[in-house]
Amino acid sequence: MRLFAALIAVALLSLTARAQDSPPTKLAELERRAAELEKEAARLAEEVARLRKEIEAMKPARPGLLWSLDMSSDLKGSGAVADVDGDGKPEIVFGSYYNDCHVYCVEAATGKVKWKFKSHGGPLDASIAIADLDGDKAPEILSADSAYGKLYVLSGKGELKGTIDLPSGTDSPPAVADLDGDGKVEIVIGTMWRDKTRQGWVCCYDGATRALKWQRQLAGCIQSEPCLVDVNGDKVLDAVVTSWMGDRKVTALDGKNGEILWQFQSAGNDKTMGMYHGVALGGGDKPRLYFATTEGDIHALDLAGKEVWKKHYDDYLFAPITVTEVDKAECLVLGGSRTLYLLKAADGAEVWKQTLSAALDRGVAVVDANGDGNDDFLFNDHRAVVARDARTGAEVFRFECGFGKGTWEDLSSAPLVADFDGDGVLECFAVCGMGTSNNEGKENYGRAYAIKLKGKGKPWPTFRANLRRTGNAAQRG
Repeated sequence: MRLFAALIAVALLSLTARAQDSPPTKLAELERRAAELEKEAARLAEEVARLRKEIEAMKPARPGLLWSLDMSSDLKGSGAVADVDGDGKPEIVFGSYYNDCHVYCVEAATGKVKWKFKSHGGPLDASIAIADLDGDKAPEILSADSAYGKLYVLSGKGELKGTIDLPSGTDSPPAVADLDGDGKVEIVIGTMWRDKTRQGWVCCYDGATRALKWQRQLAGCIQSEPCLVDVNGDKVLDAVVTSWMGDRKVTALDGKNGEILWQFQSAGNDKTMGMYHGVALGGGDKPRLYFATTEGDIHALDLAGKEVWKKHYDDYLFAPITVTEVDKAECLVLGGSRTLYLLKAADGAEVWKQTLSAALDRGVAVVDANGDGNDDFLFNDHRAVVARDARTGAEVFRFECGFGKGTWEDLSSAPLVADFDGDGVLECFAVCGMGTSNNEGKENYGRAYAIKLKGKGKPWPTFRANLRRTGNAAQRG
């Protein structure tokens, strides 16, 4: 009897084992184990990330580095520095290229991202402008989607306050000023061509309402920053722009209505690129306008558009001119394909020239970089931020930004300088990386740097020194 009972028990156990090994049961068990493994993998990934951060924090700080921020693309234009949210501390606002396409707002002191704003899908090439557009004592941020022709108006907290639909795409840094003296500001911006006419636009908008006040079509792409200056003495700021892949003309437009006041024809032919950047404004008793062309010509014009002098170099002069004073004489500093030049503004006489590692794309900032109390020329030279003494051209500062991931890695943006952390000493901002449109930019990457300088004094907080985009160091800040 006992043997029979034992045999029955063994049979029951065998049937139970077969049931447990059935496909539905095995599938459920495997799914349960897979879920547990997924949870464990996620936990381990979090632990790895935490340990990496701890290891990174344990590394000695890189000399001269305030902070860095990894991105998925680089910066082509320029950011801007201001207290945009009223917290009493400065922020840096900047755009990014393909594979990222965001407006970033970061704490200037720490690099912490306060907010990001996504474009319609195009890169944000045009330099940022920060200004109080509606008179409420709070700044707005202007940033343009290059591909879609959308000019975004953002609050200091990253909220979209409005969008201006431009006639076409743009790389033009917007200029902001009260053109007619009514106490209200206007926005002036250029655009590319969009059709077979191969004509771009210069547009003027009411800052508060964003309504179009006037626009003017001109040959070529208006990639330049409009330089706002009263050229005809009527107490109204006018807009001076240049032509890229167009008719190679410099054009002055009446600030009241956009009518053409004068045009100056530079040399070249139908294959000549012309001028990507705009003009610089000189001071003194007889103000002048200065510009350089990709043909290698440097021109000085009076405010009526008449040529005062011309100088030629066998060089591709892409970058804008910066006007400053050196040894009590007004001078022009500009860069070519591999050369930095300092010229006398009076007649174009060469003071000195120095070799660059690569082409100078976006011009120089005039600041005290090394702390000797004198002006230096700070610029992005391939993968390094470099400063040269204004008087001698000798190198006085260098910070290597490259991290060697790709052939096209570069510093493509304009220099930006201010006291980021409130210690009374200047820092500069730069983004190094690769920014191409190839394969929709999927291989792009970037790293933003806040770099400690040694000098004090006036900042260079926006492209071309100020929102009138004059490129004059005496008007910076």
